[in-house]
Amino acid sequence: MHHHQGRRPRQGEIAVAAGVSISTVSRVLNNSEGISQTLRERVLAAAADLGYEARESTLTQIHLLMTTGTSSNDPFHTDIMNSIEATCREHDIRLTHTVIGFDTDKAQRETLLERIRQNITDGFIFMAVDDRILLEQAMGLTSQMVLLNAVHWNLQVDTLLPDNVIGPRLAVNYLTERGHRAILHATELKRSTIKSRFASYQAALQEAGIPYDPNLVLETALGPAWAYQRMKDFLATKYPPFSAVFCANDMSAMGVIRALQEANYRIPQDISIIGYDDIETAPFIVPPLTTIRIDRAALGRLAVQRLIERNAHHDLTPIHVELFSQLIERQSVAPLNEANMAD
Repeated sequence: MHHHQGRRPRQGEIAVAAGVSISTVSRVLNNSEGISQTLRERVLAAAADLGYEARESTLTQIHLLMTTGTSSNDPFHTDIMNSIEATCREHDIRLTHTVIGFDTDKAQRETLLERIRQNITDGFIFMAVDDRILLEQAMGLTSQMVLLNAVHWNLQVDTLLPDNVIGPRLAVNYLTERGHRAILHATELKRSTIKSRFASYQAALQEAGIPYDPNLVLETALGPAWAYQRMKDFLATKYPPFSAVFCANDMSAMGVIRALQEANYRIPQDISIIGYDDIETAPFIVPPLTTIRIDRAALGRLAVQRLIERNAHHDLTPIHVELFSQLIERQSVAPLNEANMAD
């Protein structure tokens, strides 16, 4: 076969040589899914024959950088991570992960940026990273990065989030529709994503004509042990009466339930509880937990897919994607029973 010197062969020529359609050629050259290995090889052989130099566009490695506290004890982020791993395996992408401190200093940042400089062809996923300076500096080095479960005002980078606005309203409305007005909110006002849930809780109360009471906000770290201790201490104080608790995640709901049960409150007959996330153990809590489901697997999968797309087309417009959440009804919420309010 003769080579066309000095110009890139057109996809049409490759299609003719390989005996396939132009769209198949384009899909092979862009590493799209759903093409058999034999067909792929046939097209690439024809392309090479015509002097086509494939540019290195397959993503071979992704680095996952996540903040401490979002890894070991937290099934929410573990589930996202598992999904990232599974999707990487599917695409033959190597995955490395690094845990970074909640408060990074200049030296730590420099180390992380150095890693990006050395692996400039790789993809980067920043999970639950609130350090805006680090993210802005990383964006100066690579276009192949995705921000997962962290929100930064007008940071022009691909961002994937669970919805933190509609979900809390679904939760609060579900309680107010069942007559609850005194709704305690267990939350940790440290990360902007959780602060959005808190703002949404306030908005939903206002919409239901319920005055917001700051004394009904229980600030706690969101693991079960912390929430249990915090709720126990709260119940030992002169607290305002409440008939329901909306927890910023399911892990804190576990601790809250335990503390209430030890104080002889029955759930849901005396106090209703609603969680957030729908972690794997939520149906097995006693009673099974009514909660807001976030599709963690989809978040992980979308992050990897976006990096694959971005690797093929570096100039894609950044996206900001929020996944809808849905209310999962189980047994931890009952209509208000005035007689049994916690007071």
